[in-house]
Amino acid sequence: MDNMLTWVLVGVLVAGLVVGGIFLFMPKDRYIEVDGVKVWKIPNDAEVIFVDQSKAASVKSLVQKGQLIAFVGEAQGTGASQDKEKAKIRAYQQVAEFLNAKVQTFAQLVEGQLQSVQVSGNKQEIVSASVDAYKRVTSLLADATISGAYVFAVWTVKKGNIVYTYSLLVYDPAQIIKLLEIDAVVKQKVDELGKQGVNFFENLNSVLFEATKGTPMEKK
Repeated sequence: MDNMLTWVLVGVLVAGLVVGGIFLFMPKDRYIEVDGVKVWKIPNDAEVIFVDQSKAASVKSLVQKGQLIAFVGEAQGTGASQDKEKAKIRAYQQVAEFLNAKVQTFAQLVEGQLQSVQVSGNKQEIVSASVDAYKRVTSLLADATISGAYVFAVWTVKKGNIVYTYSLLVYDPAQIIKLLEIDAVVKQKVDELGKQGVNFFENLNSVLFEATKGTPMEKK
């Protein structure tokens, strides 16, 4: 009886060591981090080749406030500098593609705002003007000319002879005001909409926050 109990205890101990060893040697999740704050999950075999330290404090603050909006662009090649540029352009295009798919959502947000204010003009015309400005911003994003977004980090993953380059584009709501200094068309439309009770950038940011659902920001 004592021998049987001893063997049972040994078996339990061995099983515990095996399970513990498996967990110990399993690859841990990796993240782009700022001062220990997790920003974005990346593959375990990724090589981080760039982090914009000048934006680190801003990105950390966005993460801590739950306001980080980011998109990832991918390029395949040899890992040369032009691959970084392709990945960056693709990241901007990701934002534009997402916004293009959310035009109706944006229009509904504008309609919701107009329900609570008195307007002098036709509400449908105001909604239409808002959508026009929204599409203008989408166009600027597709062309990578918007100043409210920037590349925060770049990493590569090598698979065989192919190097996959990834660019993490952060959309910073606090910086979107710079867009007004760049594009006179948007500035004029946004100013006119503001007089009618439409908070254009509040609605734009609400749409963009939908992009965080189901991403490494939500899963980490």
